[in-house]
Amino acid sequence: MSDLFSSDGEWLKGNLHLHTTESDGKVSPQEAVTIYAAHDYDFLAITDHQQVTETAELDAKGMVLIPGIELNGGQSELGSYHMVAIGADGPMSYEAEWSAQELIDYGNEHAEFVFMAHPNWLSLSGADFLGLEGLLGLEVYNTVCHYTVGRGESSAHWDYLLARGQRMYGFAVDDAHWDHPDACVAYIMVKAAERSAEGIIAAIKAGEFYSSNGPKIHNIERDAEKVRVECSPCWEVAAMCPLPGRGKDTYYLPEKPPFTEIEMELSEGTDPIRIECIDETGSKAWSNPIWLEE
Repeated sequence: MSDLFSSDGEWLKGNLHLHTTESDGKVSPQEAVTIYAAHDYDFLAITDHQQVTETAELDAKGMVLIPGIELNGGQSELGSYHMVAIGADGPMSYEAEWSAQELIDYGNEHAEFVFMAHPNWLSLSGADFLGLEGLLGLEVYNTVCHYTVGRGESSAHWDYLLARGQRMYGFAVDDAHWDHPDACVAYIMVKAAERSAEGIIAAIKAGEFYSSNGPKIHNIERDAEKVRVECSPCWEVAAMCPLPGRGKDTYYLPEKPPFTEIEMELSEGTDPIRIECIDETGSKAWSNPIWLEE
């Protein structure tokens, strides 16, 4: 992540969670692909429940299509777990009675990586995550959860885990079911060495991306004393740190919004940080965590 904005590669926009008529979505796989392509997405993962939807025969409309699946099961404190497995290498079949760890292990065995879906919508507690191994990250934002129950953001879960040393990435996704205007809103911007499923997956696994439902992040530079951020016009920029009393926000600076370039001083021990850029509509962009040693 430390050289994300200066490294070579191509910025690619994508969504890693949506549903079609192959499970509980309202549009066909081809319709979903056509809609996302029309909104300038570069890659897409169809992640229907309980099965890997075949995409090889679809017209990709210039996008890279990556196979995926949503795995539902296990027992949390108040309900169940939902995991998204990306880069499936063939058909996958699982049992809802499997534990969360069994689902993660199965996803990693038969796909490239696994992340936790909509922890806030599931009312997962921090304790529900502790002890789980093999997650690449979690959904920091889920469009359909925001539009249906107002609980689309899960940054508190992310910070809980970061504060306890778990290095998690944050994914903004749509999880479109097509009952609401829940498609083509959220995305991740990936810096990939090549425009292919392999190149995109490798970059994601390395954390070479940021998430958004609106704003763009153009550059982040940090050291022990300060952080510098360049972004599309935003009304607030925050350097979020999961540790007590750490972090910084542009509310404390003499400059007034909109911000496109800002530098903030950091107090000693502010590590890691993740950047949030918030525009005048309240839409956000989230960087992945940045540690000093990187």
